[in-house]
Amino acid sequence: MSYIQNWESSLHKIHKALRREIALSLEVIRGSAVFLNRLCGKSNCRCMKGHKHRSLYLSRSLKGKTSMRYIPHKYEDKVVEASGRYRRIQNLLNGLSEATLKKLIAKKDQ
Repeated sequence: MSYIQNWESSLHKIHKALRREIALSLEVIRGSAVFLNRLCGKSNCRCMKGHKHRSLYLSRSLKGKTSMRYIPHKYEDKVVEASGRYRRIQNLLNGLSEATLKKLIAKKDQ
C-alpha cells in the first residue's frame, strides 16, 4: 500500500467515524461541564460545616469572554453527555483536518 493510499484509508476511517458520531448526536453543546462545590451562605446550613453544595455549570467562551451557566440537577446527565459529544466531534474534525493536510503535502512532494 502506497503512502497516499495509506492516508486515504486513514481519511476514510476518520470520515466514517465522524459521520457516525454526528448521526448519533441529536444533542450537542459547545462548552465544558464543570462541577463546583459552593457555600450557599445560610448560617445554619450543612455547607457551613464543610459539606458544600455540588452543582454543575457549563463553561463557555463567547467572543473572548468565558461565562459559566448554572445547570439544574435534572439536566446534568444530558449536558455532560451533549458536551462530551461536541468534544468527540471536534476531535474527529481536527483529525480529519490534519490527515487532509498531510495528504495534500504528500501529493505536493511527489
